[in-house]
Amino acid sequence: MSSTAKNLLLLVAAVLALIGGYWLAQTLRPEPEITAAKTYGGGELINFTLPELDGKPHSLEAWRGKVIVLNFWATWCPPCREEIPLLIALQKQRAAEGLQVVSVAIDNEIAVRPYSRSAGINYPVLLGGDEALDLVARYGNSMGALPFTVIIDRGGAIAARKLGAFTRDELESLVEPLLSPAKLQIP
Repeated sequence: MSSTAKNLLLLVAAVLALIGGYWLAQTLRPEPEITAAKTYGGGELINFTLPELDGKPHSLEAWRGKVIVLNFWATWCPPCREEIPLLIALQKQRAAEGLQVVSVAIDNEIAVRPYSRSAGINYPVLLGGDEALDLVARYGNSMGALPFTVIIDRGGAIAARKLGAFTRDELESLVEPLLSPAKLQIP
């Protein structure tokens, strides 16, 4: 057998050994457990004042004592628009228990006003425009991506933050314990 044939045979054997080793390693590796949290808490309410659609200024501090679901969104953001019906339903179902959804539109009034009306938004819509991106960053979203939601307990502590749209189950599992009677303690 020529030396070229021997070298080719050794190369094929080495490649097959690599493929076999890779396959074996993948087969024996345990499935990774996905435990990465989509939400994180920590910190305190950052107060701000922005105008609502009616032009009146509103301070976030005015809702202290309630569980606040603070949602940053825009009309041009498809996941934001998909999440809004969930927030409308949550406000309707849980307002009597002390929940308040507050949204900050990172958008202009010309787009927000008709969208808000047509969607039937039943919670305050504050107009933040591009300036609200600084506020989003102060709340922990340095990328400025939307939607971004901050859940604040009755005492003003941040219970959770999430970049991206919530599912109903995710949102309810975070809000439910904050609304329970044991959490009614206001500092």
